[in-house]
Amino acid sequence: MMPTYPDQKKTKLQQNAPTTTRLMLYKREQMNCNSLPIELFRSFPKPMPPPTTTTAAVAVAAAAATALAINNVPSTGLIENGCNPGTIGHHPTVADVPLLTNTTITTEPLDPSAPVPKGFIVWGPGCQIMDLNPVAKDVMRLFSKERFVPCSPKQPLTTIEQNFDNDTVLVRFHHDRMDAFMPHYMRYVRCCYQSIERSGTKDKADKNFWVGECITFNESFLVPPSIRNGILIRCKAGVSESSKSKKAIYTNVHALVRPQPNVRERIEKFNGRAEKRPLSVLMIGIDSISRLNLIRAMPHTAQHLYDTGWFELKGYNKIDDNTYPNLMAILTGYNNSLAYSVCNPKKVGQLEECPFMWKYFADNGYATAYAEDEAGINTFNYHKYGFVVQPTDHYFRPVALAAEKNLSKKMKNSLTFCLGYQNYADYIYQYALDFASQYRNDPYFGLFWTNTFSHNDISDPSSMDQRMKYYLEQLDERGILNNSMVVFFSDHGLRFGPVRMLLTGWLEERLPFNFIWLPDWFREEHPEIVQALKINRNRLTNPYDLHATLKHVLELSGRIDNLPGPLSCPNCQSIFVEAPWNRSCEETAIESHWCTCANFQPIDKRSPMVQKAIAFVIDYVNRDLEDHRNSTTSNYACAKLTLGSITLAKMAREPKGKLPYKDYLLIFEGKPGGGKFESTVRHYQERNAFEITGSISRLNEYASQSECMHIDYLRKYCYCQRTKLF
Repeated sequence: MMPTYPDQKKTKLQQNAPTTTRLMLYKREQMNCNSLPIELFRSFPKPMPPPTTTTAAVAVAAAAATALAINNVPSTGLIENGCNPGTIGHHPTVADVPLLTNTTITTEPLDPSAPVPKGFIVWGPGCQIMDLNPVAKDVMRLFSKERFVPCSPKQPLTTIEQNFDNDTVLVRFHHDRMDAFMPHYMRYVRCCYQSIERSGTKDKADKNFWVGECITFNESFLVPPSIRNGILIRCKAGVSESSKSKKAIYTNVHALVRPQPNVRERIEKFNGRAEKRPLSVLMIGIDSISRLNLIRAMPHTAQHLYDTGWFELKGYNKIDDNTYPNLMAILTGYNNSLAYSVCNPKKVGQLEECPFMWKYFADNGYATAYAEDEAGINTFNYHKYGFVVQPTDHYFRPVALAAEKNLSKKMKNSLTFCLGYQNYADYIYQYALDFASQYRNDPYFGLFWTNTFSHNDISDPSSMDQRMKYYLEQLDERGILNNSMVVFFSDHGLRFGPVRMLLTGWLEERLPFNFIWLPDWFREEHPEIVQALKINRNRLTNPYDLHATLKHVLELSGRIDNLPGPLSCPNCQSIFVEAPWNRSCEETAIESHWCTCANFQPIDKRSPMVQKAIAFVIDYVNRDLEDHRNSTTSNYACAKLTLGSITLAKMAREPKGKLPYKDYLLIFEGKPGGGKFESTVRHYQERNAFEITGSISRLNEYASQSECMHIDYLRKYCYCQRTKLF
């Protein structure tokens, strides 16, 4: 049973907002579908009173009805009853219901001051994004609530108590817990701790760590000031002190965040000349969670965000396939091709050439940190060399490597859910809290990213719902929300699996969740930013906008002016400024394949145009595999892709202004291997030419099928065979 939610509490700033704005931004859909658990929708603010009937309101209602009629979606239940398409009975698959497009599909003029129609999260002449039901029947058949299970029945022998005022770290040794670890016949215990440090050079710099001398202890102790990254603790037991045969009974790793002299000097240098109060930035990211799946799988977390006044970006649209390009757009303002051109992660030492945001912040007197779990699939290390030079002041990776090597693991959906005595994600969130607490009186920038409970399954995040809520509450308890902009976000939704074959799966993959927190003092100083964020809640936004926002934060600190915008999206802008109402994907560097503003209608899968378009996609893949035939393991090659069956074919509706091309959304199964692929193909009528927009998506897992291929994106298409075919 999902929890009951209290009414949405509005901040003073929200209460004082103009009536028109409140109507537009805080009006919520009335959910009258008898088949839906009403508890879920109490997580949203209560609906505002309906607006008075005006010409604008009538125009919007007419526009919504027109759009739904065009898309074969009944308006009854969406506009009148507040139910999304498919909430009662059969939930539409991608093949059933046309998707919405970035074209003007209304006959009535649209009004930017009018509320967003029910059933939509973005509504303008350049973009209309439908708001689907997160608990529709078909998606709920694929979802199950996961119970949180502690990683160990034992309490750890050692815990950390850090005093951030005087920089002391106490390791508390819990003698009262020893019986749970000691075999009954053993009486002697020897424990020691070792410092964890980054080591290695060149291509091994981000892969190696070393541990210092093992220093014996048998009581609680203070960690020496020289140890700043983390410690590895080991305990062995024997029948006597002189016993040669000793049994390992306890191993643990504790991460530390301790100030470094050079960081303190940098901070003090700027503190002496700063005139404005700088805003710190804390970015907390969870891989592969859509906005809808946050509500579905983590309702307590969603409730907390809605109840405590966070700003939501409901139209936050990813710009590329996976984590790396979507994070690079935020951190550098580069798209994938530009990032590989300027700072190729496949070449040793090249990542350092990227203009990462943490460099901008460090250069302007901020402390910096970056932490991520699951070292093998880290954003900058998965099939990449990573960093030769440590990228931030506080860098979790050496501790992660040490923990993964020395601690026990419990796997869930092929990822390390438990690492030793706690969830792997707990390490990251505790590190984030400690970093922000350490620099609570100083400006800082930190990125903290987790993969292990969300990357591979739609249901897994539900097990961490209460834990995530706890960490968000800790931000408030520790006073971190008083001085920080917190960005709580994801990179994309789930990219593969059965849910991707549903309409909601198509939409969710492209619409990750994104919430922003701003301190009260900042809201009071910048009411125009508060107003812009309220409006941008229902505007099309993307990672490039977030990049521009981070630079805007720096400029507001008074420490630097005129920072360049995102190079790969000249039209993108800070979300602290109202986004244009008529924004479109094309104007914001979102390829058609990733655009959720799309309006597609089903067409005959057997039509000559569909056959030609799919033949073009298959030929495109095979030519790409042929061009990289030397990038496979010796004695292996990628099989030639052929068509198995066509699952879906749709064509984008014609906008008012005739375009020289048509876009086709295609899903098909390939042979051999049964790969399910999704592609958006653009056909230029005049010259009868085809073009792939974005990249080709793989909708089902391929696991070991493509192990022989060394190039990341080609693994989606490669089916490894021993006999060379090219």
